[in-house]
Amino acid sequence: MDLRKSIPLKKIQEKVFWGERVGEEEALALFEVDLLTLGEWAHLKRTQLHPERLVTYVVDRNINYTNICISRCRFCAFYRDRSSPEGYVLDRERLGQKIEETLRLGGTQILLQGGLHPDLTLDFYEEMLRFIKRDHPIHIHGFSPPEIMHMSRMSGLSILEVLRRLISAGLDSIPGGGAEILVDRVRSLISPQKCGSEKWLEVMETAHGLGLKTTATMMFGHVESLADRVNHLLKIRTLQDRTGGFTAFIPWPFQPRHTRLGGKEVTAGDFEDCFRQC
Repeated sequence: MDLRKSIPLKKIQEKVFWGERVGEEEALALFEVDLLTLGEWAHLKRTQLHPERLVTYVVDRNINYTNICISRCRFCAFYRDRSSPEGYVLDRERLGQKIEETLRLGGTQILLQGGLHPDLTLDFYEEMLRFIKRDHPIHIHGFSPPEIMHMSRMSGLSILEVLRRLISAGLDSIPGGGAEILVDRVRSLISPQKCGSEKWLEVMETAHGLGLKTTATMMFGHVESLADRVNHLLKIRTLQDRTGGFTAFIPWPFQPRHTRLGGKEVTAGDFEDCFRQC
């Protein structure tokens, strides 16, 4: 696919100026725009949607309650098998210490997530949430869709039932982890034992229906093509149209060191390898 012979960029610029949406082919063509120009167009779009000169942020801390995981994703250097001496599950004392440190530094939220542990029950997660809420005034942004799916399988309960129980125990919002690329061909290569793209989206839509806000992510720079990235973004946009439940989109580059997948590190502005793939 030769992106340089696709839709004229002037046409896309006009659509952005007039507040119109770009489609799939136009989104692909945007990868040939230089980064500064793309940033200028993105800023214009942001001011159209949010003319107020106000930017907000959250001070939070990532806390991984366990690194034991049965998914064994090829891009992951974090997980450990249950038998590994490096595997852990945080006890309540250590978890409490980490949250107190966050609060002392002005934090208002923790991002709580971990691996797909083969032994932890839904009761464990509920008790952990109740412990946090009982002793610490902090927002819990916790459990990615693959973790929710894992809890559903382990407990024999539906996604809806699992989410209701977690909310009742203290869950405030859900991070967008585990999305990687929402194209199952890609997922079968990098994370074949993790839930598919439709289940990821189902967890998020169910959460939005219960009033939970969530974020969305994309891990790029591994085996995906530019078309896969656009497909991913369109799926996120379609769900956002239905629910309005996403509060942020976080793209992050694949880190190949110490992973089974390996490869070359990329940056936010580095698309050379993906052009060759397309």
